[in-house]
Amino acid sequence: MNGRQIEHRGVVERIVSHGVIVSIVQETACAACAAAQLCHSSEKKEKLVEIPCDAPNRYSIGQNVTIVGEIGMGLRATLWAYVIPLVLLMVVLMVSASYLNAGIAALLALASLIPYYIILYAFRNKMQRRFSFRIKS
Repeated sequence: MNGRQIEHRGVVERIVSHGVIVSIVQETACAACAAAQLCHSSEKKEKLVEIPCDAPNRYSIGQNVTIVGEIGMGLRATLWAYVIPLVLLMVVLMVSASYLNAGIAALLALASLIPYYIILYAFRNKMQRRFSFRIKS
């Protein structure tokens, strides 16, 4: 990883008409520790990432590749996935708690997240263009 980009090594899992699907192993920092087998805090997850490209036929299944994304993508994803919903939840809770009892205010605050996530789902194609990786040459 350099100063402005995130790099992950992966393996081409599938080739589709508009790109390739790459399998990456995401692991915590302690997963590489020698005691990771004995410790329960180390964690590894395999994720599939769709990489759009113009010529997917230059890749083959099983080929090792490096995918690259910008650090800003991770910060924007954190904002959309955690910060904005938390602020929305707290604002609705504070406002509704001053007018309603606490139980109803809490339910209303939780229910306010439903339209937020529906809107995110509706704009998923637009967001997918902003949150995309590319294969490093």
